[in-house]
Amino acid sequence: MQFTELTLDEFNDYTKIHFSHFTQMEQNYKLKTDSGIETYLVGVKDNEEVKAACLVTLTPVMKVFKYAYTNRGPVLDYSDEAVFNTFFEGLTKFLKPKKVMYLRVDPYEVINKRNHEGEIIESMNNDYIFDNFKALGYAHDGFRNGFDPVVQVRWHSVLDLKDKDKKEVFDDMDNLRRRNIKKAEKHGLHIKYLDLDNIDIFRKFMKDTSEMKEFFDRDDSFYIDRKRYFKDQVMIPMVYVDLEDYNASIAEDKAKLQKNIDKVGRALERDPDNEKNQNKVKNLTEQLVNIDAKLTEGESLLQTHGKELPLSSAYFIVTPHEVTYLSGGTDNDFRHFAGSYLIQWTMIQYALEQDIDQYNFYGISGDFTENAEDYGVIQFKKGFNAVVNEYIGDFIKPINGAAYKVYTGLNKLRN
Repeated sequence: MQFTELTLDEFNDYTKIHFSHFTQMEQNYKLKTDSGIETYLVGVKDNEEVKAACLVTLTPVMKVFKYAYTNRGPVLDYSDEAVFNTFFEGLTKFLKPKKVMYLRVDPYEVINKRNHEGEIIESMNNDYIFDNFKALGYAHDGFRNGFDPVVQVRWHSVLDLKDKDKKEVFDDMDNLRRRNIKKAEKHGLHIKYLDLDNIDIFRKFMKDTSEMKEFFDRDDSFYIDRKRYFKDQVMIPMVYVDLEDYNASIAEDKAKLQKNIDKVGRALERDPDNEKNQNKVKNLTEQLVNIDAKLTEGESLLQTHGKELPLSSAYFIVTPHEVTYLSGGTDNDFRHFAGSYLIQWTMIQYALEQDIDQYNFYGISGDFTENAEDYGVIQFKKGFNAVVNEYIGDFIKPINGAAYKVYTGLNKLRN
């Protein structure tokens, strides 16, 4: 068993079969190298069998030195201590002559599954990983919460699709999710997919949403580059409302409601003192007012925007292992159409059709209180019956101890 550089084919074959993050994929390697980033494919082989694989990037730091990063890797069986030690001992030797100051490793390994109140519902019983890293000179970087523009988020909200069908997944959602999906499907909402030539539609939704909610969004090149390299594995659904279909559907609802009102009205004429029917008329009349408001809005929007009104868009990366919802934005003026719910349901169904076992709603802060910066987002993801994956976090190892000591000392002074 030995540490070695891997060919692209060896790396690709291994990460396709073994569960891995999209950053540990062939497409990301080509993106990095074409961008001029020093990137290596390394791993462990036992005779000719690949037992571990990892994409590693090297970035300049302090002009002379470099910082190495595994980016949700390596991909290996962390319970296999022989493979683990062979990989990380070999990686240190591999990086030393390349003027690497320190290495950051962030394994795509779950330590706990939690509910969206933060309670542990299942422990992975893999604390031995901490001990194995410590034995090789790594320090854990702490159990981080929140979002950071550099360090990967430590919490994901995920939906397990393994051995489930469409009906079971839908029935497991809460009432609000089911109701909004049905409403979107009924009232003229449709999905189309954006490409590089119209990705600016998605970017506008994202910019508007990030400005309104004051959260950090990646720049245009991040999304464009990944669409260019991942091609069809990046899916950018945009939901729009066909306002002619919408108005026809609302008018149909109004006609049905009016029939019910007339029916109860006739019953009241026969029995004016029937309190139950009095309340029915009151409730149905209130519903009629709401429907008239929707119809007025729909007709006005049709005159202003034409037949198709874009509502929301989102960005997904698909691998053999998971469908990842990376980000999404919605026009705040039209949130009541529930377009984002239809996007999620459409992509969940896509994952089921492709036999992909995990639907990843992606990052949350790890703050499960009502004061969380992303409290609304957490509740949105929770409603789909997702659970929370708590990842193990980052490990850091100095490769050039003296230089790393100076570097951390300077950072402390700056802070």
